[in-house]
Amino acid sequence: MTPEFTAEERSVLARHFSNLDGPVYALTDLPDVTKAALFARYSRSPKSLRRLFLDEFATSGGGGERGGSEEGLARSEALFSRVLADYGDDSVAQLAGVHVALEGISNLATKVVERPRLGAYLEQSTRYIPYDFRDALGRYRYVRPPELEGSEFARFEEEMDALFDAYSSLTARVTDRLFASSGGVESLPPAMRATLRAFALDATRGLLPAATASNVGIFASAQTLEQLVLHLAAHPLGEMRLLGEQLQRELEREIPSMVSRLSRPERREPWVEYLRSTRHALASLARSIVSAHSGIGGAQTIHLDGPLGSQVDLVDWDPDAERRVGAAIVVEALGLGAVEAGELAASIGEAELDALFAQYCGERGNRRHRPGRAFERTRYHFGVVSDYGAFRDLQRHRMLSISWGDLGCEMGYFTSPKLTDDEAAAYASSLERAADYHRSLAESHGAKVASYAVPMAFRIRFDLELNAREAMHLIELRSAPQGHESYREVAQLMYRAIAEGALHRRISGAMSHVDMSAGEGGRLASIERQEQKRSAP
Repeated sequence: MTPEFTAEERSVLARHFSNLDGPVYALTDLPDVTKAALFARYSRSPKSLRRLFLDEFATSGGGGERGGSEEGLARSEALFSRVLADYGDDSVAQLAGVHVALEGISNLATKVVERPRLGAYLEQSTRYIPYDFRDALGRYRYVRPPELEGSEFARFEEEMDALFDAYSSLTARVTDRLFASSGGVESLPPAMRATLRAFALDATRGLLPAATASNVGIFASAQTLEQLVLHLAAHPLGEMRLLGEQLQRELEREIPSMVSRLSRPERREPWVEYLRSTRHALASLARSIVSAHSGIGGAQTIHLDGPLGSQVDLVDWDPDAERRVGAAIVVEALGLGAVEAGELAASIGEAELDALFAQYCGERGNRRHRPGRAFERTRYHFGVVSDYGAFRDLQRHRMLSISWGDLGCEMGYFTSPKLTDDEAAAYASSLERAADYHRSLAESHGAKVASYAVPMAFRIRFDLELNAREAMHLIELRSAPQGHESYREVAQLMYRAIAEGALHRRISGAMSHVDMSAGEGGRLASIERQEQKRSAP
């Protein structure tokens, strides 16, 4: 379908379409509202997108500097007002995305922001960026909870400053030791210096509290961002509610018609109240149910402990998983119906399964060469105990379902084996002081506010459920030798649970890029590759 355009029309289109003749093209230099409105009309029109733009959006001079005339933009705004706000067609709000930066938010807030999963997120790293510096006012980079006032606010700053002082001192101490043991900083090539600094940051980041400030970049649809604003508005912590207000203000500035429902009290307030009231009532109900059922034995689980203190329980899996995946492979190849697929799953032989898995997975040259969606036919439910630092990295995987509660200090903490005995003693002393302060703050202000004071070394219990395809992605990525030792351990334990516990040898065998080593040299190799890429012409 290649429409003919006049010379004048081609001149207009050239400003906003990446090509004028091919069937695949991109929209350029158009406001988000115009692009989204174009696609909304596209679904109900026999015209091509380029013709639709010319006929309905590029009138009165045909385009303008940035995405159509004022009249064309007004048409887009009117369409959104009618379709989205009045009729509630949420699919229209998925047709445009916004890049948003959230700066100086706590690590608690980063997890709330990323929890919906339906956007793309990049978060400032605690593995590559030292947090030993102060701002222009002489303050360390952490968030002060708005719930604290007076003497409690001063005590919070005192305790957080003590943690950051300990982190700064210990990071410098470990870095100097690593440099000295490697022959001195002057004798080391740049890649090795960067590697040793990164080792030091990995070993000491557990001292950083959840209040530590971070920056998060998001790319998401208007619909996802609207939902995020509502969840932030219903959150019990003041930082989250303020963040929601700030995000809404910027969205109303950039894409007002796409988030117009947020400014309508009859739509916004009942929604926020629903989220707030159900969360509050659920907490009370859940406590009573757990109390009533305490001591009752549960289903069989596969429990694994790691040498660094992580724990993984595989609490639910499908004994027939590989048969179901094998049948799904055949469905993908031949298009069988559901009944035929079920019959095949019940009758397929072991040798046939071996052949199907081998052909479906093929020769995986690297971890990005992954088999298709047949691996989504089965799921694994894990219970995990790890330090909060490891949890932060695992939580960002968007294809899994993950649940967690408030941070605390009751389950102990992770200590890097890279620390010497003297370094580990200083590390432990700071963490024990932090645990004492956390208990005091929880008594006076509740568990949620007290979470700000919990260092990342302390362990958290969380549940995650994921299909075999995402398990392959997560386990291979997070077991890579350049990864942090604590989340590498979790990934390795998950792999063992699938391979040795569930006995899914074909699914685990397909994960051919899992690294079960101790990770020596992985960070150096990764940094050397980065240096080579930078120096390449």
